[in-house]
Amino acid sequence: MTSFYGGLTASIVVLSLFIAVASHAARPAALDEALRAHGVLGPRLRRFAAPVVPFAEGALGVGGAAALLTGHQRGMQAVLALGAALFGLYAGYTRHVLALGRGGPCGCSHQDLPLSRWVTRRAVALAGLALAGAALAGAGPVQLSAAELVTLLLAAPACTVLLWSLPAAMHEPAPASVPRQARAAVHPPTETTAHRSAEGVSTRWTSPPAL
Repeated sequence: MTSFYGGLTASIVVLSLFIAVASHAARPAALDEALRAHGVLGPRLRRFAAPVVPFAEGALGVGGAAALLTGHQRGMQAVLALGAALFGLYAGYTRHVLALGRGGPCGCSHQDLPLSRWVTRRAVALAGLALAGAALAGAGPVQLSAAELVTLLLAAPACTVLLWSLPAAMHEPAPASVPRQARAAVHPPTETTAHRSAEGVSTRWTSPPAL
């Protein structure tokens, strides 16, 4: 079963890297726009990170897929270790942005998905899976029976899609603003309610607080 779990964790990480690359390719400007909205990186770092991050994801994805197909143990360990560093860096960055009370899109999707704690938690989960996969890969090459291989081929894509969709699934857009006159006609003015984001930032990028 160690080989099965090693193959499962490695497959989830590799597939997540490919999904990330596909998302950036679908909307190349999304990451740069997100970094600009976060207001943390300077112009030089932003221009550097915007193309380098998708390239690193793609290179690790291709390297991981090749290592899985050929059974290259050390290559798989290296890819997973670098993947853990990449996801860990993204988790730390998003946590820092949220701690500063900044809003904006997450930059990890071609859709306008807001940055939230669920984005950070997904990155932490992927970093943990990558570290676990690297440790399991050190125990030996993946050797699966036919039943385990079929289970792996079904479980890895399903788990990857579920994990990647977590921030979008947990996101609840703020209610659309109602014109003042219409609101006054329906409800007499009693008190003012400010809709804020999960991190207390009053922006259009809103998401409920993560418990």
